[in-house]
Amino acid sequence: MARPTRLIAAATMLALGSVVGQLIHLTAEPLARYGALGSLESEERITLPALRGTIYARNGAVFATSVARDAIIADPYQITDVAPEATRLAELLHLPRGGVEAALRVRGGYSVVDQAAPLDVGGQIEQLALGGALPGITVEPTQIRVYPLGDLAEPLIGRLDASGAGAFGLEYQYQDLLAGRPGWEVVRVTAQGAPVPGGLVAEQPARPGTSLELTIDPVLQSDVEQALASEIVRSRAVGGTAVVMNPHSGQVLAMASLTAPPLPGTPTVYGSQPVGVPRALPTQSWLEQAVSYAYEPGSVAKIATFAAALEDGLVTPSSTEFVPSQLVIDGTVFHDAEAHPPEVLSMSQILAQSSNIGTIEIAERLGPARLYASFRRLGWGVSSGLSFPGATAGYLKPPATWSPTAIGSTPIGQDQLVTPLEVLDSYTAVANGGVMVQPTLVAGTVNQDGVLKPAPAPPAHRVMPARVAAELLSLFSHVTDANATAPAAAIPGYGVAGKTGTSQKPYLDAHGYEPGAYWGTFVGMVPASHPVLTAIVMIDQPEPIYGGMTAAPVFSRIMRAALTRYGITPSGRVTSSLLTTLATHPGAGVLQ
Repeated sequence: MARPTRLIAAATMLALGSVVGQLIHLTAEPLARYGALGSLESEERITLPALRGTIYARNGAVFATSVARDAIIADPYQITDVAPEATRLAELLHLPRGGVEAALRVRGGYSVVDQAAPLDVGGQIEQLALGGALPGITVEPTQIRVYPLGDLAEPLIGRLDASGAGAFGLEYQYQDLLAGRPGWEVVRVTAQGAPVPGGLVAEQPARPGTSLELTIDPVLQSDVEQALASEIVRSRAVGGTAVVMNPHSGQVLAMASLTAPPLPGTPTVYGSQPVGVPRALPTQSWLEQAVSYAYEPGSVAKIATFAAALEDGLVTPSSTEFVPSQLVIDGTVFHDAEAHPPEVLSMSQILAQSSNIGTIEIAERLGPARLYASFRRLGWGVSSGLSFPGATAGYLKPPATWSPTAIGSTPIGQDQLVTPLEVLDSYTAVANGGVMVQPTLVAGTVNQDGVLKPAPAPPAHRVMPARVAAELLSLFSHVTDANATAPAAAIPGYGVAGKTGTSQKPYLDAHGYEPGAYWGTFVGMVPASHPVLTAIVMIDQPEPIYGGMTAAPVFSRIMRAALTRYGITPSGRVTSSLLTTLATHPGAGVLQ
């Protein structure tokens, strides 16, 4: 190749090399540089917790609510100088410095310094972290559940588990409604995980949970719990439950379940209760016994026999019955609580004195099928419709499975299992003219604007003719007479209608009954002439054993408080709106 040609070729190659080099400079090097910068940023999806709904009482007082907080999170891998950072955080969070430093020295990339810091403190820490003053610290939104009324009605209200979901009670039953819907946001963060200012990419706001307003009156609930606790201590019982209802609306005004701490394992006379050892103060039960505790109720079951016999015309309120000293059925001897010679008793006397023999004689004339049907109509062995977690319908044996002696034991409250609420429902129907209203605990939902949306009226159905209800109400009105079983249920100036029950506890793991171990029950209505309130009290294994001596005084005490609180006159007129009016917006009410 000629020299000029070679020079031209060389110059051309140099020019091409220069162009290629420039292309590499303009493409490869920026890509590498920007790629390196890009590796310092990424996107992170953050869950935004939904604020859980509040649980309000009927007067607007708060049973349970959630408060927004900030969780302070550390990435110990990013913290190079622990001591000063721990000191700064401890000062801001008002926490012991040693605990904060321990959290910053945890091995790993995630450590919780404070689970629930106030929002203003969390905001300060977040600004310091973004500014580089607190490297390795991030702030995440969270919330805490608080119960302003303490453990009042705890078995009913419930609590949350470690994950923040309802564990029992209404918190569990209405988990989906209360929890709301979490939101999210996508933000740009550095390679170290710090948010990039203005780096919000997308977001979906959280939807707060819906709040509930209950029918429970916290003032009456407190009165009931105090009265129940006092009797459990006085009678050295193992526990007890009580429910107060408005029989016309079905609203449950109070529902309490308490249990006493176990006693030391010393020799016993009455079941498992050591003689002479006082019980400690009772605490809230782990379950709501009113709906979850099925027991043999005793003589409160006599309502089924008399309701059917009055309806069928087998007896009238003025009828009398010859009552022998004992009754033998298939070789088994039935007797009354107190020995007596043969006597003639009126219907009101049979109920007031709780005569087993008189009741069984009437039940024998009814027959198993009619008696069973009466129990079922009154809701025994049937779900109350409350749908409370752990609720049971108890168990009522079908007549085909009855033993030869069941016609004697079933009418007086043995050979069956029933909850206190089922018993109360049947007497509530008497108070309401023969119409049973499904019990309810939730008055309605409360939206974010504080507007109450009332729940639909609970279903109601007739379980006995109005005539029979009126006759039963009259017969039950002698329960506080001097020679009756529950003078202690009396309320000065007011008539009380009701029934006692004293029933022996069966062994849990063997046939037969545990000696000396009983349930004492009283269920009643006030005022007797025109009932406005109904209530049941059940004391578990008291001393003395009788419902008229243990449960009846509690009934009297809580009803006195309720009659005064709601301004109910002896004629049944209600002079206060507390019984009928609900709160109109969150926080409107206070304990009165």
